[in-house]
Amino acid sequence: MEKFEVTIIGAGIVGLAVAARLAPKLKENLLLVERHESFGQETSSRNSEVIHAGIYYPENSLKARLCVSGNRRIYQLCQKYDIAHRRLGKLIVASSSAEETSLIELLKRGRRNGAANLKLLSAAESRALEPQVKTRAALFSPDSGIVDSHALMRLFYHQAKDSGAVIAFHTEIAEIKPLDSFFQLNCAGQDQTSFSFNTKTVINCAGLDAARLSRSAGLTTPAIHYAKGTYFSYSGISPLSHLVYPAPPQSGHGLGIHATIDLGGRLRFGPDLQYCVQPDYQVDATRRLQFAAAIKRYLPTLDSRRLAPDMAGIRPRLQGPDDPFSDFIIRQEGTAATVFFNLLGIESPGLTAAPAIADEIATRLNL
Repeated sequence: MEKFEVTIIGAGIVGLAVAARLAPKLKENLLLVERHESFGQETSSRNSEVIHAGIYYPENSLKARLCVSGNRRIYQLCQKYDIAHRRLGKLIVASSSAEETSLIELLKRGRRNGAANLKLLSAAESRALEPQVKTRAALFSPDSGIVDSHALMRLFYHQAKDSGAVIAFHTEIAEIKPLDSFFQLNCAGQDQTSFSFNTKTVINCAGLDAARLSRSAGLTTPAIHYAKGTYFSYSGISPLSHLVYPAPPQSGHGLGIHATIDLGGRLRFGPDLQYCVQPDYQVDATRRLQFAAAIKRYLPTLDSRRLAPDMAGIRPRLQGPDDPFSDFIIRQEGTAATVFFNLLGIESPGLTAAPAIADEIATRLNL
């Protein structure tokens, strides 16, 4: 039976980043498995592609620390490897006096987290940047931006492959059996043929499937909630030149329906937040009116007839509908002879944090 030193499960942005980071040391002793036909087929390809600055998350949380570090690392990678990106800057806008107060708290939190160059703007200063945005005040984050996430994933894929890592698509892990000195992973391939292999270390980067695999290995595992986010695109020339976000809801659930501009200049709004029992990627066109009402709070000139259904993504959230903030889980489990790294609830800002998460894993493995 074939045996590997380290097996990474899941070839989304995080699994790929980890593979790229570990492969130069492990080479062919590293296996990356993915159940789909290619990388980045789930959460990693259905998001806003925003490079976050690290403003929203509680001080000393993994989300804050890894986002701030990842922000810098992604810009470095983009410049070094000529990956398309734009440091657009982001306005977080307040529509009420209560939201003005929340911006001040966000500014303090972001600065404590290490987010760089944040500035509180007056209504007039905000209008100078975005004339059509209605706001009483705004928090400006110049280091927020957008990235071609598929190009970034391709970079990590080729870095891992060129360093000798074994990469297997169409390979679904059905069961993980902890044994005395290794894990036995029972799999199903493209033709549904069953096979098994052994590994000393498992790194669970399976995203939406991570909780099932954790339980399969006999580990105590929190519930993962499927959080659906829908996007609508806007036809015609974008009236915006920056990312524009409303002040985040007091509930702490999501960041509100925000405006992002892709690398082609197309304007898109979303995501909203709907919890679902199973992943559902259908876009409900009737939500257009709800989107329009939310957007017009900060963009009153919006022509809602130009909103068209775009896409939906699913985030693996540890935070349920009535729960307080939940951080990433990056937990090392197992025995002295075997290691199981559990990465659970890696949602936003997972794209931004991916290179820093990879560094975190490498450090813990002494690689």
